[in-house]
Amino acid sequence: MVLSRILECMPHMPALYERSGELKVLRAAMDATRGGHGEAVMIEGAPGIGKTSLLAEAKRIAVSAGFQVAGARGSELESDFPFGVVRQLFEPLLARMTVKDRQRVLSGTAGQAAIALKSVVPERSPGGDFSILHGLYWLTADICDEQPLMIAVDDLHWADSDSLNFLHYLMPRLEGIPACVVGTLRPFEAHSESHTLDQIVTAAPSVLVSPSRLSAEASASLVISEFAKSGSPEPEDDGFLSACWSATGGNPLLLKELTEALAAEHVEPTAEHIPQVYALGPRAIARRVALWMRRLPHSCGPLTCAIAVLGDGADLSCAAELAGLDRDEALQAAKSLEHAQILHTAVPSDAMNPRWGFVHPLVRTAVYEEITPVDCHRAHRTAAHLLRDSEAEIEKVALHLLRTLPSGDAETVTLLWSAARSALARGSPGTAAKYLRRALAEPPPTGDRLDLLFALGSAMRRVDSAAAVPYLTEAHELAGPSRQRVEIALALGDALLALRRAEEALAIWQQGLNDTTPQDTELLYRLNACILSIPLYEPGRPDLRKDILGRVAALRSPKPSESMGGRYLDCVIAGHDAIIGDPRAVVRAQRALRDAPTGPPDGQMSLSFGWLALISADRREVLGSLDAAVEQAHRQGSVNDLTGALVYRAMAWLYRGYLDEAAADASDAMHAVDTSSLDLRRLVLGPVQAEVQIEQGALSRAQATLEWTGVPDPAPLTGLMYYVLYSRAHLLRLQGRTTEALNTALAAGTSFSAAGGDNPAIVPWRSEAALCLHLLGRDEDARTMADSELRLARYWSAPRALGRALRIAGTLGEGDADVGLLRQAVTRLKDSPARLEYAKALADYGAALRRHGVRSQARTLLSDALDIAEARGAAPLVQQIKDELHVAGIRPRRHAVTGLQSLTPSEQRVYDLAIAGHTNREIAQQLFVTAKTVEVHLSSVYRKLGVTSRRQLGGLSERTHSADEPE
Repeated sequence: MVLSRILECMPHMPALYERSGELKVLRAAMDATRGGHGEAVMIEGAPGIGKTSLLAEAKRIAVSAGFQVAGARGSELESDFPFGVVRQLFEPLLARMTVKDRQRVLSGTAGQAAIALKSVVPERSPGGDFSILHGLYWLTADICDEQPLMIAVDDLHWADSDSLNFLHYLMPRLEGIPACVVGTLRPFEAHSESHTLDQIVTAAPSVLVSPSRLSAEASASLVISEFAKSGSPEPEDDGFLSACWSATGGNPLLLKELTEALAAEHVEPTAEHIPQVYALGPRAIARRVALWMRRLPHSCGPLTCAIAVLGDGADLSCAAELAGLDRDEALQAAKSLEHAQILHTAVPSDAMNPRWGFVHPLVRTAVYEEITPVDCHRAHRTAAHLLRDSEAEIEKVALHLLRTLPSGDAETVTLLWSAARSALARGSPGTAAKYLRRALAEPPPTGDRLDLLFALGSAMRRVDSAAAVPYLTEAHELAGPSRQRVEIALALGDALLALRRAEEALAIWQQGLNDTTPQDTELLYRLNACILSIPLYEPGRPDLRKDILGRVAALRSPKPSESMGGRYLDCVIAGHDAIIGDPRAVVRAQRALRDAPTGPPDGQMSLSFGWLALISADRREVLGSLDAAVEQAHRQGSVNDLTGALVYRAMAWLYRGYLDEAAADASDAMHAVDTSSLDLRRLVLGPVQAEVQIEQGALSRAQATLEWTGVPDPAPLTGLMYYVLYSRAHLLRLQGRTTEALNTALAAGTSFSAAGGDNPAIVPWRSEAALCLHLLGRDEDARTMADSELRLARYWSAPRALGRALRIAGTLGEGDADVGLLRQAVTRLKDSPARLEYAKALADYGAALRRHGVRSQARTLLSDALDIAEARGAAPLVQQIKDELHVAGIRPRRHAVTGLQSLTPSEQRVYDLAIAGHTNREIAQQLFVTAKTVEVHLSSVYRKLGVTSRRQLGGLSERTHSADEPE
C-alpha cells in the first residue's frame, strides 16, 4: 500500500499552509524507501519558513507508514562535538532494542561504529576515520533490515563535520537499503561545513525542496487563526492583514510570533495600529520574549540565560546551578517558561531530572545575544567546570571552553588536550584540531607548547596540509636535537610536499638526517625514502635530480631491512628504477611488499612506488598487496589510506582490462578525495578514471573527469602532470583534435622526461604521438617515434607495454613488416594478464591478415578479440572489430561468454563466498560493498553459469571448480 492510501485512513491533522508540493515529494520518497530504494529529501529555507514543521509532518507520516524514526538536531553549541548528530540518531534506537537485537546490529562490520557512539572511548582507537564511517553505514543497513528507517535531521547547517561526513558517505549507498534521509538547512549559513553540506544536498539521490514564503491569502488565514487562539478579536481589516504579511515577508514563524506579541500587548487588529505591526515585525521574536520575561518571575531570566549557554537538552540541575537557583525554584521557572512558549521539555528526557530546550533556535538566539560578552565568557567557563565535576563527557566540557576567552589557565589546556585525544580516538581529527588550537591560544605552559604544537600539526595534516605547516614549523624550531625533532621533520616535510613546496621539504628532511644518529636506522631509512621521493613528485630540477640519483646509487647496496622504514626505502628506489625503465625495480618492489603490513599512513606514499613498479611490470601478485591495503583501510584506516590503495588498485584493474572493477575503485576514491584535502591524488586518480571511460567509449565523461583534476590548460610541466597530459592527448585524438593531441602528447613526454621517465609502461607518450603523426600524414616521423618506444619497451620487457609498442609499430609499418610485428604482439600478450591489450592486438593482427587475404585466420582472431572486448565492456573496441568483420564480409559468431572463466574478478569473489555458504549481507560486509552490489553480481553469475539458485551454484562448483579456474 502506498503512503497516499495509508494517509487517507489517518486521523485528521492540522494542515500546513501552502506546503502540498513539499509533502508530495516527501511521500514519494517514503514510498520509494518502502520499496527498498532509499531516498533523501533536503528542505532548504530561511529561518522560520516552516522547515521544522515539514520535518515533523514527515516524521508523523513515516511512523504511520511503519517506519522507525531516528531524529537529531544540529546546534550552534554542539557543532564541534565529534559525531554529535550521529549519536543523537543512533543512541536512542540502540537503547530501545533488546540486548539480542543490539548485539545483532552491532556485530560484524557495524561494530566499527561503536567507537563513535560510546560515551567512553579508549586512549587509542583501533579504527580510523574511514573505518568508522563504513561501520556506521552497516549499522544503518542492519537497523533497517527488518523495518524501514527514516533519518530526520533538523538544522543540518549546524551539524558537526563528522556527522556530515557520515551522511555524505551514506547518500550514494541509500539505493540498496530501505532508509530515507530528510534534512533541513538554511542557505548560506556562515558557520556551516559548507563544502560537505553542498555535496550532501546536490548529490544523488537527494531532492532539494525550498518552501516559499506564504501568500497574502495564506498569511491572512494564519494571522486570523492565531488571534482566535489567543482569545483576541479576529482581524477584519485587510490593510492590517496585509501589513502583517509585508512586515514579516510571509514567514510563518515570524507571523505567529508577531501575532503573539500583538495579542500580548493588547493591540487591536485595526488599520490605526499598522505602524506597530511594522515596528514589531522584524524583531517579533525578541519582542515577544522580552514581553514575557517582564511578566514572569525573576528566576526565569537567569534560567533562560543558563539554558541558552548550556544548549538544547540542558540538564535542569546543571542549569539551576549555573543560574544560581535551587532545584525547586528552577523547576517552577522552567514550567513558567514552558507556558510562555519559550522553553519546552527536550526529548528524550528523564522524568526525575527533565532536560530543557528552546522551542526554536531563533528563540535561543534572541536570549543568547542579550548576554554580554563578559558574562557569556564567565557562564561558559562555569558550565565547563560544572560538567567536569559531574563527570560529563570530556568533549561536552570542551564545547564550553571553546567559547571562553584565553586566560592562561593550565587546567583549560589539560581539559582541551584530553578532549582532543578523545576526538582522535573517535576518528575525528578536525574536531581534535579545533580543541588543540584553542588550547594553544590559552596559552599552555612553556614546557607543553612543543608537544601541543606537534599534536595540533599532526591532527591538521589529516584535514588540511596548508593549515598544518605553521604549527609543525614552529614545533620543529622549538625542538632541540632529538628523535622527536626528526619525527616532526618527517611530518612537516610530508605536509610541504603535499603543497608542492618540494625544496622546503627537502631542506627539512636533509636537516633531519643531521639530527639522526647512525644507530637509528629506522629513522634514517624513512628520511631517505622521503628525500628520494621528491623528484618523483616534483621533477624539473636537473641539479636536484643529479644529487638524488647519486643518493639512490649509494643506497642500493646495503642489505635491505625488514623494518617498515627499510621497506619504504626499497619501494622508493623501485619507483625510481620503474620510472627510468630499469627491470631491477621488479625484484626490489617484490621484496619490499612481500608479506608486508601496510604500515602507518605516513609511509603509504612510499609504498605506492612499489605498487607502481609491480603494476607496470604486469606482476599478478600486486593485487594481493593492494587488496590487503584496501581491507586494512576499510577495517581500521583513514580516508587517506583507503584513497591511496584504491587509486593504485584501479590502475592495476585498468591495465588488466577489467574496466568495471577499475571504474568502481576509482569512483570510490574520487568520492573520498571530494570530502578531504587529498588534492595531490587527483593527478593520478583522474587520468586512471578517464582512461577507463575512454575505453568504455564515454568521452564526455572522460572530459569531465580530467577537468575534475583541476589541472589548467595548458598545464605546467612539473609534478605529476604527465599522467594528466597523456590522458588529455589520448582524448583529444579521439575527439578529432589531432594537432592539439600531438602537442599535448609531446608535452607529456617533456614532463615525464623531467622526472627521468623513459618507461612506456608508465607513460606511453611516444606511441600516442606516433598515432597523431600518422593521422597528420607524417608517417616517417610516426614510425621513428613508434620504433623508439618499442626499443624502450623491449628493455623493460613487461607484456602490456611491449605488446602495445609492437602493435602500434605494426599498424604503422610498411609492407609485410606490419604482420610480423602484430604477430609478435599477439604472442607476447597471449598469456599475460593484460587481456584488453591482448584483444586489441588480436583485432589489429586479424585486420592485417584480412588485408593480406588470409580470411579464415582473420575471422578466428577477430572473433576471439570480440569475445574479450564484449566481456570487458570496451564498447569502442567492440565496434571497431564489428566494423572490420563487416568489411571482410564475415558474420561474427554469436554466443554468450559463459562458464567460470567468464566471471569478472568481483563476480568470482562473490561466487566463491556464495558457495561457501555466506549470505548476501555477509558477502557485502566482507567485500566492503553494498548488499545491492552483491545482488547485481550474483545475478550476473547466475546468468553466466546458467543456474537460478545458490544450491545449483554449489553443485556446479563440485563438478567444475577444479577443472575450470578463472583467469
